[in-house]
Amino acid sequence: MRSRTANWFETTVRYERQTEDGQKKVNETYVVDALTFGEAEEVITKEMEPYVSGDFNVKSISDRKSTRLN
Repeated sequence: MRSRTANWFETTVRYERQTEDGQKKVNETYVVDALTFGEAEEVITKEMEPYVSGDFNVKSISDRKSTRLN
């Protein structure tokens, strides 16, 4: 078993959301726990899969220097 500490990455994703006016592309930011940037991309992609049916892109990933999230 590997030992872990909380490494938070802020990810920005772009996808198509169904609105009253039809499809609209939106950008949303999420924070995920991962060891590397690659793992952060895998985590957010897996988390978003059930909610997104059209185009989906991870636009950015940045290291979040935070020890506590409220």
